[in-house]
Amino acid sequence: MLAPDYLDHAPDRLILLWQQAEDDILRDVARRIGKMDALTPTANWQLWRYQQTEAVRKDVVKLLVRYTGKSESEIRRLMQEAATAALEAEDEIYYHYGKEPTSFEESTPLQNLLNAGYRQTAGSFSNLTATTANTVSGAFEQALDRAWLQVSSGAFDYKTAVKRAVDGLADSMPYVTYPSGHRDTLEVACRRAVLTGVNQTGAKLQEARMDEMGASFVEVTAHGGARPSHAVWQGRRYHRGGAVDYLGQHYEDFESATGYGTGAGLCGWNCRHTFFVVFPELGSPPAWTQESLEALNARDIEYNGQKYTHYEISQMQRARERAVRKWKRRYLAEDAAGADATASAVRLRQARQSLTDFTRATGGRVDSARTSVHGFGRSEGSKTSYAARKQERFNAANTELQQMREAGTIKAKGRLIESPSAPNEINFASDHVLQRWAERGMGPMDAERIIRSSKVAMSQRNGTQTCYYSELGFVAIGQDGNVSSIGPLDEGGKKLMEVVKKHGIPHS
Repeated sequence: MLAPDYLDHAPDRLILLWQQAEDDILRDVARRIGKMDALTPTANWQLWRYQQTEAVRKDVVKLLVRYTGKSESEIRRLMQEAATAALEAEDEIYYHYGKEPTSFEESTPLQNLLNAGYRQTAGSFSNLTATTANTVSGAFEQALDRAWLQVSSGAFDYKTAVKRAVDGLADSMPYVTYPSGHRDTLEVACRRAVLTGVNQTGAKLQEARMDEMGASFVEVTAHGGARPSHAVWQGRRYHRGGAVDYLGQHYEDFESATGYGTGAGLCGWNCRHTFFVVFPELGSPPAWTQESLEALNARDIEYNGQKYTHYEISQMQRARERAVRKWKRRYLAEDAAGADATASAVRLRQARQSLTDFTRATGGRVDSARTSVHGFGRSEGSKTSYAARKQERFNAANTELQQMREAGTIKAKGRLIESPSAPNEINFASDHVLQRWAERGMGPMDAERIIRSSKVAMSQRNGTQTCYYSELGFVAIGQDGNVSSIGPLDEGGKKLMEVVKKHGIPHS
């Protein structure tokens, strides 16, 4: 017998392994998407697109070779460990009632069942990973096409299109394709294949042991949060080989009552229930009563003024842990693509704080394995924390600036940002601008000095214009490099810089 908690954590090491594979693939794909600029002629685009897609496919194949060997050895180790644990727990029951089962290690039939379970589990997962190269390269190709269309149609600038493509793949890139056409991540596919394989192999070993010992009654395990279709039969006793009335008690047929042997039933897809042998004739007491089954779903944990079950709390924590992983993955993917990862750093900081606050409030514990992402170490953690703190200062400053606009204190429109690099070529030829410069006693050299000394800017006109600010004045420049305005700081500009200083944003 394998306890539900054991089955829940059995795939953990394998999941971590394949999460690493996913993260490696994602960063490789993101790096390639980040290189799609400067490809304007359609012929160049089509050739580059083909070359990159083929390169992704080949890289994924190489990576899978590296991970598959580790995966197969881990599956074998896990199956051996789980089989031993299942039969040790089962044999304790036989020993308790004075029965002598044969040694698992010396039983050829049981060892054959174990080996068959390993081959089936490893084989089913191997069949899925065989689809990974085509699944990933197909998703990569589609992301490239969407980004190219967005840029070529003028819907988005290059940086925005790249970031959207990378974020989309970071959040939902498929890695395997099932025969039905359903696509999923390696992590989910691994968990499903391993959990199902381990549980079914353990169940077959227990059945074989029952046949050997002439036992026919079983009790099914129970756990909180069971699917409604499983909750009706968990924690109850059944008879193998048909329904019977025995010692004044009615026992339903094991297979027909629980769906054992089907994908949707006991020990089926992603099921954490199993069963163990019982001997009613020897006074074997039930492990589960109606009261204890009801207690599994008792709402006895308070959070935010409401009561929740242990299972509900665990799922709420899992959701927060997944959010931390999501934003770590996004940050790494955006960084690999050369995209602005500031927003992801902020969301990661918020997700971490939400998880910490939740576990403190509910008495839980953060499982670092569930939030880890391959390639996200201390250095990345420091970078994201710094970026998040800096962005939070900008957010606070923008909130105050908006309040000042509404009060009529300042007129400058846009969103306060860290000064970006100026366009490679700046055009000072506009007669209107030159006249404004002359009126304000400023020239091209002043514009260059303002830009060089600027630490903050206002992003204006939906990002198509940047207005650089420093103590020397301001300069507004379009994406095309044309200077549209220049001048010393007026009262509104001075108040803007005061807000910048107030929130601890570098300004000079």
